[in-house]
Amino acid sequence: MEKIFPTEKLIPTLLWPFTGLATGTPVLIRKLTAPQRERRAEAAELQTRQAELDAQAAKDAEAAFKKKLAEADPAKRPAMLQAREAAAVAARQVELELAKASRKEKRSRAGDAAGAAALVLIVGGPLVWSLARPLIEPGIGLLIGAWWIAALIHAPTPDKTTPAEADQEDQDQPAPPATEATEEEPAEKDRQETPKAADPTPADARHAVALLGAGGTHVALTAVTAHLAAAHPLWKRSGKAVRALLHEAGIGVRGGVRIEGISVPGIHHDDVPPLPSPSDSTPEGVVVAGQSNNNNHNNAQQ
Repeated sequence: MEKIFPTEKLIPTLLWPFTGLATGTPVLIRKLTAPQRERRAEAAELQTRQAELDAQAAKDAEAAFKKKLAEADPAKRPAMLQAREAAAVAARQVELELAKASRKEKRSRAGDAAGAAALVLIVGGPLVWSLARPLIEPGIGLLIGAWWIAALIHAPTPDKTTPAEADQEDQDQPAPPATEATEEEPAEKDRQETPKAADPTPADARHAVALLGAGGTHVALTAVTAHLAAAHPLWKRSGKAVRALLHEAGIGVRGGVRIEGISVPGIHHDDVPPLPSPSDSTPEGVVVAGQSNNNNHNNAQQ
């Protein structure tokens, strides 16, 4: 009963005969027409398969004829070609005749059906109308009522949880144990910074282009996207985002560069930046070989 008439509130209950009819009618139509769609899809699939088989058979016949023509006596080749053309013309004529006969048969059937229908309407129409007229209006009413109930049954059930009840459920759930403010603030800060840290930066995009084009070759935009996606698993990969990162890094993306004989969007080898030297990435406070680790400049010499 709750499926047909929701009983949570008064207004949804009063409007449900109309809202349920509007939402359930498409579902009911899809269920009623599902067998027809399946048959049409199966027929289309069979027709496609038959066309593929016919094309393959024609291809095999053409290959066999060419092989036979190559192996035949040169004096007999014109006769073989002429016989093949004659056979093709005859086959086409037979096909046209069959199509013409099929159309003629369809017109004949349609004429017979129209004549029978006209005879029934002229002879038996008044009798059938006089007998069925008292049942037409009740029949239409029963049909509308049956369709209405079926649409209500197939309509999606409205969500019984209102926003107020959802808020109440959230309030009834036990709150997590309270911690000190010094511990909550870093945790909230980490949650806010994690998505940003997961996204690549223009420097990452520049380094990816330099690494992929280190051999003096062009770099495809898809290769840069794949490299950044592998280095940042939580990043939502997007070619548009990569273009924006490369634009911020000062690297131009061309509409077409030749890679393995195919023109794809990417970075020309003249625009590929060089790889950074190890000295550029060395922090200032790191001690390298041969350098003293005494950074106190105010130590007195003894």
